[in-house]
Amino acid sequence: MVYVLAADKSFRYRSGRRSRIVYIGTTGGGAQRPATSAADKASQAFAELHGVRRLHVHIATCPGRRRVRTWEELESALLAVFKEMHFELPRFNKKRGSVKYTENIKLFRTRTLKKLILQFAV
Repeated sequence: MVYVLAADKSFRYRSGRRSRIVYIGTTGGGAQRPATSAADKASQAFAELHGVRRLHVHIATCPGRRRVRTWEELESALLAVFKEMHFELPRFNKKRGSVKYTENIKLFRTRTLKKLILQFAV
């Protein structure tokens, strides 16, 4: 399962675009891990980002495939698309995924991933 943390305020990135996304993360299963991670990232966000009062957790899932960790592929694809659109990773992401360029995304449609990211634009 992949989750997206979105602040109640948008931030400007190097591309000049604004986005409310501050973190894209993954968990192998269960709903407790996103809640725990959201609490950790929330304390970071409240300390470092001026004007943030709430963080919203949005879950993104995809159908499973045999012998493929689809949640990791989805996270990598979302990070690659975000980086292509904004020229940098979300504020609290430190590592890129295994997919570095949008041309290398094989399991998902790039247009759909961009649409998902643009939901949190402003």
